[in-house]
Amino acid sequence: MKLVLNYEPTAKGVPRTKFVNGTVITYYHKNTTEALGAIRALITNEHLKPFPEHTPIKMTVTFWRTKSKWLPKKETLPFRKPDLDNFLKWCIDGLSGIVFPDDAQVTSLIAQKRWSTKEQGYVEIKLEEDTDA
Repeated sequence: MKLVLNYEPTAKGVPRTKFVNGTVITYYHKNTTEALGAIRALITNEHLKPFPEHTPIKMTVTFWRTKSKWLPKKETLPFRKPDLDNFLKWCIDGLSGIVFPDDAQVTSLIAQKRWSTKEQGYVEIKLEEDTDA
């Protein structure tokens, strides 16, 4: 299964906590919540058949980011923040429960971040059953 999400890659932020009326509430920043909602909405609109439970999954993902005009032209790879693992957390959490029942099913992973040649960033995801597992 191959997916192309026309959405600027977003790094998943750290959870925050606060006390409200003596109760601890854990939440994510608004940007993280919106990004997770966006990826889930894009995936739901595709009407994909999810992977069955207990199926090992191989995931290949490329995060195509929009390059700022302020960065040097000689910078060919996006080695600055946000970190690749935070992009992965956003992507896998967005897919979990929709494309596969549990993110623990991802047994192999190839990930990279690159500069987009288009005007907007996007995410390419390839998911297949992991036959090596």
